[in-house]
Amino acid sequence: MIDFLRTLPLDGIDMLVSWNGSRVQVRDPRNDRLISESAVLGAITGLTVCPVGWRDPLIATGTRDGAGWLEPRSGAAAHPDSTAGALGGMAAWAGTLLAGTSADPFMLIRWDAGTGARLEPLGRHEDQVTALAVVDLPDGPIVCAGDRTGAIRRWDPRTGARAGLPLVVGDDIIRAITPVLLPDGRRLIAAATADLHRWDATTGEPIGVPVVVDSAAVHSLDAVLVNGRVELITAGSDEVVRRWDAATGEPVGDPMPGRSATVLHRYGQLTLAVGTLTGAVDMRPLGQPHPDRRT
Repeated sequence: MIDFLRTLPLDGIDMLVSWNGSRVQVRDPRNDRLISESAVLGAITGLTVCPVGWRDPLIATGTRDGAGWLEPRSGAAAHPDSTAGALGGMAAWAGTLLAGTSADPFMLIRWDAGTGARLEPLGRHEDQVTALAVVDLPDGPIVCAGDRTGAIRRWDPRTGARAGLPLVVGDDIIRAITPVLLPDGRRLIAAATADLHRWDATTGEPIGVPVVVDSAAVHSLDAVLVNGRVELITAGSDEVVRRWDAATGEPVGDPMPGRSATVLHRYGQLTLAVGTLTGAVDMRPLGQPHPDRRT
């Protein structure tokens, strides 16, 4: 089974990164050609794609021991593994990898993605950080870190200062966060527990009421613009992939079976890639052409 899917740009083509237990694969979604495969020592607890300037992006993995770095073309280690204890949520911003630690004092650890060197940590939480995202605002970026207490704490990555009061969902674990840019220019923060929660990214005010997903937990959340409407794509512990209107919270289309999902460009079409229960990837065009992208 495919536990996780992510899109990785390589030579102008969107590739698929998947993880299953401790194995990471990079595939060309146009012909299912395997580009690289890596076995990570220990169970993977987090994975993200880190852009690194003019070079190929790197794949960063988190385990119970720390962070690892993989070259997407060969699957080889790009830097020595960094021992940092068990890691939770991960995100990349401006050539930097951020990850939450699972042990007190629950800091956000940072690395230079180009060199693998540890940087000064950012912020302290009351409990394990389980989800991370970076929201770009007109005044600068904000790191959003959700934890097991059901709170999202926001930090300025340039100064390390807090950015507003915590955003609270209750006592549910926050398992995924994603930034949302609506067509009218508004910026939202979307987060997932067993439900979907939305806030105005500038004011911190909640948007509407939580959206009930009908899953014990949502572990994957992405925002994508489809034919002028921003959709939130969720995958939950009930092994169902769903689409939602990010502005209204209304469902879009029919739910589909799957453990994981990501959105990419394939043969000039915006496509939803769903990791099925059998371990295959189901490609579902979303009906939006992109002639300016290579195929």
